[in-house]
Order: sequence, then C-alpha cells, then structure tokens
Amino acid sequence: MPYSSDPSVPYATFAQACRAFKPTELMPVLARISAAQGEPPYAEAIKQKLAPWGLAAAARDSLLYGNEFRDKRADMRALERLMRTFNISGVPPESSLPRPDLLIALMTRLTYEQFPYQESMYEEVSRSHAMLIDGLEQVATEIVTPASIAEMLGGIPLREAVGATFLLQVGAFQNGGVYDPSWLDLEHFKPVLDLYPRASIEAMAARLTITPSDFRDAFRAHSVGTSETARFDYNPLVATPFVDMGDGVPIAPAARLILRSVTPGSLYYAGIANYGPDFARELGYLFEHYVGRQLKLIATAEVHPEIFYGKGDGRQSVDWFVVLPGLVVLVEVKSRRLTAAAQAGDEGLLDVLSNTLGKARKQLGRTVEQLAEANPAFAHIPTDRPMLALVVTSEPFYTGAAYLMNHDVAVIPGVSLPDVPIAVASARELEWLVTHDAGVEGILLELIATRGDGVVSLGKVGKPEGAENPILTKAWESYPWPSPPAGI
Repeated sequence: MPYSSDPSVPYATFAQACRAFKPTELMPVLARISAAQGEPPYAEAIKQKLAPWGLAAAARDSLLYGNEFRDKRADMRALERLMRTFNISGVPPESSLPRPDLLIALMTRLTYEQFPYQESMYEEVSRSHAMLIDGLEQVATEIVTPASIAEMLGGIPLREAVGATFLLQVGAFQNGGVYDPSWLDLEHFKPVLDLYPRASIEAMAARLTITPSDFRDAFRAHSVGTSETARFDYNPLVATPFVDMGDGVPIAPAARLILRSVTPGSLYYAGIANYGPDFARELGYLFEHYVGRQLKLIATAEVHPEIFYGKGDGRQSVDWFVVLPGLVVLVEVKSRRLTAAAQAGDEGLLDVLSNTLGKARKQLGRTVEQLAEANPAFAHIPTDRPMLALVVTSEPFYTGAAYLMNHDVAVIPGVSLPDVPIAVASARELEWLVTHDAGVEGILLELIATRGDGVVSLGKVGKPEGAENPILTKAWESYPWPSPPAGI
C-alpha cells in the first residue's frame, strides 16, 4: 500500500527510521540485496517486502540524514521492517490542485517511483546507440555530436562508455553491489581490457561515483523541497549510482541504476546541463528521425514525413504520416521529459503535460483540419479510412492518457471527417508495436473500436512471442559485450 491514511505515519517517519543505522553499515547491506535481486521482472514477494525503489529511497535518506553515531544492526529482519514503514508512509497529494488532477499527480508519483525499476534496460541502452550513434550519421546537428557526447562522458566515446558501464553493472551484480578498482589489476581481467580500455572503465567508474558530502550537495541542488513530495524527491543515485563511503571501494545501493546512466534519458539531462536547451532541441531532431525509422519497419505502411504548407510553406504538419490499407496514423513526436519536480507530482506537473501533450494535440488538430479542408499539400494522404492520432514521447508519460481524458482532449473533431481518437505511446511501446509488422493495422483498429469513451492505449500490446525489433537488435549486437571473469 503506497500511502497511509494514518497521519501518524508521514514519510518523515520512514526518513527517521533510516537514521537508526550507520550509513557505512546500511549501504553495503542495501547493495547486496539490490544486486541479488538482479533484473526484472521481480517476484511479488520482492516488490512487497524489499522493493528496489524502496531500497533506493532508504539509501538516499540514510546518506542525507544519517550519521555514524547509531547502533541499530542492519540485518534482514530490520530491513524488512524498514521497508514496511516505507510501504505505508506518505502524504496526500496537494489539495490545491483541481480534484480531477489529484489522481494524475498521485499516479505520476507512484509510476515514476516504481516503473523505471521494472523496465528492461535492453531497449534503453540499444536506443542510445541507435539514436545517438547511428542517428548522428543521418541527421545534421551542431550541438549534439560524437565529440560533445564524449565530453559529457569524461572524454569517453559513447560506444566505449556503454560497454564500460555494462561491465560495471554486471560486476556489481556478481559482487554484492561493489566495484573494486583492484579488479583491473587481475591477470584474468586482461581479456576484458582488450575490449574496453582500462582508462574508459576507470573514467566511467569515477563519473558514476559520489561521496556522501557531494551526494547531499547534489540533492540540495535538485530537490523539489516540499514535505508533500519528499518520498518522491530527487535521488542523486540516478546520476551517480556508486557511493564511496571512504574506503575507495564504491558501493551501488541501487545496482540497476548503473546502466541507466547511459540511456537517452540520463544523457538528455547531462546534455542540457552542459550545453543548454539547444542540446535538447537537437536531441528532439534525432528522436524524430528515430521514430521514422521505427515506423518504416511496418512492411504494409507508406511512411511520409512532415508537410510544409501555408503562405511560403511557413507551417508544418505532424512529424510523420503512416498510411496503411485501412488506417492512417498521424504521428507527432515529443522529446521533452518530465523534470524531477514534475515526476514527484508537484504543481508544475500540469504545466509540463500541457506544454507537451497539449501542444501535440494542437499540432495534430491543425493537421486534421488541413486534411478535412482538402489542402492540396496533403493530397497524398488519404482521408477515406479511419484515422488515429499518435503522440510518441521519448520517455513514458505514464499518466498521459488520464491527462487527455481529464481535460477532454482525447478526441480531435474531424469536422467533415470522422472524429480522430488520440493515443500516447512511449518509445518503448512504439518499438514493441512495430514488431507486429502487418498486424499493426488490425491491432490499432481493434483498440479504436473497443476504446468506448476512453483513450486508445498501447500499453498492453507488447511484442509477439519470439519477435525482436531489428533496429534494437542491430544496435545491441554491435557491441562486444564483456563478461567479467569469474572470481572478481
């Protein structure tokens, strides 16, 4: 149960409970448990008793508020009691929000707290390569370049950084959440160093390691800063998953966050910090191109790019048109991501949703209007079949459908055409959808037909058994993935 109706168990109770342990004793225990959990999907017993997101919260609050003048033993029984406190702690969402948006704020908090820990890293890491290595060969950019990405990564090219980070995560999984720099001196480690230079591994380990003092500074710099959002507040482990507690052997109390540091989401924030909004703008171009590549995997589809129209061709349509034998999909691509504050469900969440999904809906609406008016620039896009408006986001907008419904913008009036329903899909959901190939049209038509008054949702479509996305497969298989030697 994520929230308690008992005001005597606010989140501060859990934070206080974390202070009962010495951080130097609690961190290794959290790291061992986290590493032992491995990759998702997790058993229900893990999610209920020792949820990975709960362990990450315990590590954060211990590093923020704990000290070495405590004596509670950090054994498994104590950890399970601590996690029970976490599970029932919380506060109601802000009452100042309109009631329909209370549920959006609440669900945004819970989904962003839990879902990222339960998603496969395969898609995320493969997408980094496909979008930022393959894509840069085909999209002209000035700010996002191989050199600028390497600069963000401490001078390490993205390909080497991904491989080194993979090694760090697998090594941590196999060694109780620890990275011991002395591994690199072992004789049987030489084959790994033949794949990825020692300097790259050391540079990535240094980039991903933080001291407790710097951890507190990082939290203060990014914290939402309200008691209402304390449970869901920023966790510096997302950017720096290893913590050096003073002995020079970094510990990862949330081991799954290691590889996440080289995914598009993490690189997005690092790029903005280094190069400002121009980095985000160009990353948007790369993501738009990537979405087009995915759409073109549908063998039965004609995929058309955006259309320039109006006086001097000064207006633009949606980003992509997917013409199927019995359906047209209008695709608008959005690369903006939720800030830490928005993920915590603060009052700025609705502004982000409005500026992302609301703007996408307006762009889709203008395109539908041009089709309804038979604008000659759109003559190659048929209007004799059903249409679906699809917003593809670079990260999951878990509550996107709820926002569209609550704000009564889940359907675009077709004017002289039938009304056009809207769906919101993440990059991952699109990557899975296209693996259905010729079956995509039937799936989407069925979802439209059965939606009732709701929003078309691709969340449960998944992949056919045994099917893989060829773009992701090619990206993943382009790496000589290192296997840490036995005994490290």
